[in-house]
Amino acid sequence: MSLDYELLDTGEGERLERWGSVRLTRPDPQIIWERHLTAADWQTVDAIFAEKNWEVKKPMPDPWIISYGDIKLKAMLTNFKHTGVFPEQEENWKWMIEKLQKPSRILDLFAYTGAASMILAKAGHHVTHVDASKPALDWAAENQKLSGLPADSIRWMLEDAVKFVKREVKRGAQYEGILLDPPAFGHGPSGSIWKFNRDLPGLLRDCASLLSPDARFLLVNGYATNSSSIALNNLLEDTMKYRPGTITHGELLLSQRDGRRISTGIFSRWTIDTAKSR
Repeated sequence: MSLDYELLDTGEGERLERWGSVRLTRPDPQIIWERHLTAADWQTVDAIFAEKNWEVKKPMPDPWIISYGDIKLKAMLTNFKHTGVFPEQEENWKWMIEKLQKPSRILDLFAYTGAASMILAKAGHHVTHVDASKPALDWAAENQKLSGLPADSIRWMLEDAVKFVKREVKRGAQYEGILLDPPAFGHGPSGSIWKFNRDLPGLLRDCASLLSPDARFLLVNGYATNSSSIALNNLLEDTMKYRPGTITHGELLLSQRDGRRISTGIFSRWTIDTAKSR
């Protein structure tokens, strides 16, 4: 099973991508190398993001649907350059499903449009989806309906992630898996301000206390931050030092057709060896 997405080519500050039936060009400042495909390949697109706006080149559906197996995800041209689907997370989706041996309670923080929540719920897990943006939750709820998931398959929480986790700690809640996809900077619904480097350490400590004795993973991603994956790894090592397990780190990658790869972010993840935990 794989996402209906392709990174066709990169070069000269841009990506050429296929999202289902739609071809897009988007800027990426880290891409300082040459293009490999022809100019004609690059011109055959439905829309280009340039000068902070989308320029639609030909009639196209907006929104449209991207498939990941039986999961259906709404994609559309947003003012923030993205489509609401993040293909670099595909490896993490597969990794989480692989780590879960039975129906489990999962906490998805900064969950946004909810691809991970959909995939985990489809696999039979009980997902609590937390995001501070009402439009993001509405979008995720649309993905739930598109994917044919039961209405009670996901618990929706319009909440500030830090405050929600603190309340869960007080309530004695427990989860077998927790994933965090925090922004570098953000605002909560009550006006609170999130700063990645300042607020992530405390949030991770609280998340660690929510992990049940049967917990299988704690995963954190980072986008557009000045942190490295090594920094995330060191932080997660400190957070989980009283609990056995394996911690890994790396870059969130996309591979284009010819094998060239680009980095879109960073991650670190803790897991426990299921064979040793039996």
